[in-house]
Amino acid sequence: MMKQKPITAGRPREFNRDEALHVAMKLFCKHGYEGVSIADLTTAMNISPPSLYAAFGGKEALFREALELYQQRPDLPHLACTGSVRDQIKALLYDTVRAATDPDFPAGCMVSAGMLTCRPEHEGLADSVAGLRTARCDLIATHLQNAVESGELPDTADTKAIGRYVMALAQGIAIQAHDGASTAELFALVDVALHNFPASRV
Repeated sequence: MMKQKPITAGRPREFNRDEALHVAMKLFCKHGYEGVSIADLTTAMNISPPSLYAAFGGKEALFREALELYQQRPDLPHLACTGSVRDQIKALLYDTVRAATDPDFPAGCMVSAGMLTCRPEHEGLADSVAGLRTARCDLIATHLQNAVESGELPDTADTKAIGRYVMALAQGIAIQAHDGASTAELFALVDVALHNFPASRV
């Protein structure tokens, strides 16, 4: 009678999953989804294609996970809760400049400038990223509307239009940074852009 072979534990993964995910996130930031191949990913992450699929499920699933990780960065721009609404928007855009020109990250933003164009088979992924941009725009517009209702901004302020304007600036900052604009140049851009921001009533 043949002896049954003892069950042994599988081989441990030869890579650190969290570190590999960070590498993938930076690649997607720099080159976009379609600018990064499986070969690019496996080379940079120092893993084999089967290991990538086993750990992350595929390129699209890896991108979605990298996108979630990107949004968890503690230094990402966010609206402050103190100061005038104009100062809060200015701080948001200054933070956008700092994030876009961060030397630890290749110039680019996975949300502001991510998946702007894609192949038809990737439209679902592009829609997800576009949804994040729309959500950011709506959040800014709601913040501005609260300032109108509190009396800080005039009733005539078109909060939806201003929200889209601020989001367009954020997207433009990401693209300008990608093209080599310096932090100082982008700060100046923000200052000019906010010159005609609605004056506070309080």
